Amino acid sequence: MLTQRPAADAFLLVLTCLLCPIEIASAQEIALHADQFQAIGGEWTREGSTYSVASSGPAKAILMQTPQARFELQLELCASAESQAGVIFHAAEVSAETDAYRGFYVGIDPKRNVFIWGKSEHRWRSIAARGRRLLEDHWYHLRLQVDHEHVRAWLDERPVINDEYPELDGSDESFRQGQIGLRCLGSGAQFRNISVRNLASTAPAVGYQNPVQENCADPCVLLHNGTYYAYCTYSADHPEMRRGIRMFTSVDLCNWMDRGFVITRERSWGHSRFWAPDVIAHNGRFYLYYAVDTRICAAVADDPGGPFVQLGNGPMLPDSIRIDAHVFRDDDGQMYFYYVAFNDGNEIHGGRLNPDMITVQEDSLRLMIRPDQAWETHRARIVEGPAILKNNGTYYLTYSGSHFESPQYAVGYATSDSPLGPWKKYAHNPVMQSTAYAHGTAHHCFVRSPDQQELFIVYHCHRSLTATEPRQLAIDRVRFHQTDELPDVLEVHGPTVTLQPFPSGRR
Repeated sequence: MLTQRPAADAFLLVLTCLLCPIEIASAQEIALHADQFQAIGGEWTREGSTYSVASSGPAKAILMQTPQARFELQLELCASAESQAGVIFHAAEVSAETDAYRGFYVGIDPKRNVFIWGKSEHRWRSIAARGRRLLEDHWYHLRLQVDHEHVRAWLDERPVINDEYPELDGSDESFRQGQIGLRCLGSGAQFRNISVRNLASTAPAVGYQNPVQENCADPCVLLHNGTYYAYCTYSADHPEMRRGIRMFTSVDLCNWMDRGFVITRERSWGHSRFWAPDVIAHNGRFYLYYAVDTRICAAVADDPGGPFVQLGNGPMLPDSIRIDAHVFRDDDGQMYFYYVAFNDGNEIHGGRLNPDMITVQEDSLRLMIRPDQAWETHRARIVEGPAILKNNGTYYLTYSGSHFESPQYAVGYATSDSPLGPWKKYAHNPVMQSTAYAHGTAHHCFVRSPDQQELFIVYHCHRSLTATEPRQLAIDRVRFHQTDELPDVLEVHGPTVTLQPFPSGRR
């Protein structure tokens, strides 16, 4: 067991419990046994394979060896009350007097229930974060893969395996090399079973990369006879181009073709602000619901490619039906209609859709959810863009939170035993949130891969980190994760900007 000794010039000590040479397992792999560290701040001790640190401030322990640009690090870690614990990598200029350094950090914060990736250039900046349940003084397995600027990180209570979604998957070119180390911010933490190895490239040989299509926002995707139809708010630069609902087609979700407008103001009750379409097939016909002039209209066609003709002479009633329509068909065939109403911010309401597909049973209408959590209030109080999934008898109301122009625009969900609630919001929302490499990732729908084996979220993102328009289409994988508690957790592998495997069954 070793304890750090203060030095006059810096808090430095080389931990030399087992000063073994680095063993070269092969030309492709170097195993670092974590037996040679430089401790910077705090009081570090070692017992067996476990390193413990007690500190009243920031503390780090730097591996004396620097790996290649591609490496994988695995360890177990736990943080005490009021502490964070994690690893720094591609790090340099590490200071003993403060928490200053240049490099990346990935770690856990049990107090805030967040798994985070960020960077420091002597000033902290968050890159990506994932809300999840984290316990104090509880061991978690962290797996980190770094392929130059591409970073993927997994976290679990048991050893992490390849088929699990990474909690964080993104790209940042700020730092391309540097040291690896352990980091504690707070009163104390523990680390054990540390290993680092060189890594081959993590990128698939072929795949897709987000965004997959320009000028498409608020997407609704319908799969019909092997073709995907994406109906969009047309997010082009010229205002004249936003005069209707635009459609794109694809056979693989990755390569899209612009098919033009499926409805325009010449065939609509309204004249501007054509937003957020939703399409459902019913009895051999296709029903399009879209917002225009902040009201919802319905249209019908005999083919998913249109042309669509408006139903009725005006918008849907009652007047509370404003924007962001969504229709869900339950197992018994009953249709449910969801929309956004304007009250103290944007709220999501819902009710039963009548067989005529254009009117709603008014006595069934009720409030689903309202913006009452902090992540739903960036720039405005908003919950919008509802979409319903059903899994193992549980209904999942997924939605977007905050203003669509906010870089913090994000996706969350609530669950219920009934399609009309009451709803309970997931404790660790949002489940997909904007990052430093992908802004405005939210308004969405869900669709299956060509072979029906994978579930994808189709969503829009901002044009860039500085411009909202024209927004762009992106896709990422989704699944339901079984836990010891019900209901299952809805997991999203995204937002991603790095090369991802093509959807399964792609021709």
